[in-house]
This record gives sequence, structure tokens and C-alpha cells, in this order.
Amino acid sequence: MVLNGLTLPNRIAMAPLTRCRADANDVPQAMSTRYYTQRASAGLIITEATNISSETCSFERAPGIYSQPQVDAWHQITDSVRIELLNHVITLEVERK
Repeated sequence: MVLNGLTLPNRIAMAPLTRCRADANDVPQAMSTRYYTQRASAGLIITEATNISSETCSFERAPGIYSQPQVDAWHQITDSVRIELLNHVITLEVERK
């Protein structure tokens, strides 16, 4: 199946669900790697709300992607999931004014 240019192995899509399991610095933890890897058979996973700045945090302990430790943690997650041949999309939490 092809969805907007992405070739998916099946029609199963996992909707975003903010887990609020990051550490105090909004760095995703090992349990997030396990969570997404366990669901890697889905054709598409849209991850939880992911903060692009410390000022866009809507949920305490929601993961971020604005610091190097956060980016490194997301790389661990996507590398693990990629082993399962999955398309992975991050949902960005955008600042509301």
C-alpha cells in the first residue's frame, strides 16, 4: 500500500498516544524503545506528541526533540523500529499562542 509517497507493508496505522514517560529533561527512556518496537508490525506508527522546544510542553514528561540527548534517544527508538522495517512519523507539538 502506498500512502502519500510512503510504501507501507500493510494497512494498519497506530494513532498517536502521548505516554508521558520521558525523564525530567524530556528525554525518551528505554521503555519507549520497547513500546514502539513491540508495535513495529503496524504499517505506520505516528508517535506521541513530541515537543520541539521547552516552551511548547503541553504534558509533563512528554518527550522532546530539541536537545541532543533527546535526539539521540529518538535515534535509538527509530533505529530499533527500523529493524522491523517500519515507517515512523513523529508528531510535533507546536506552540500555541
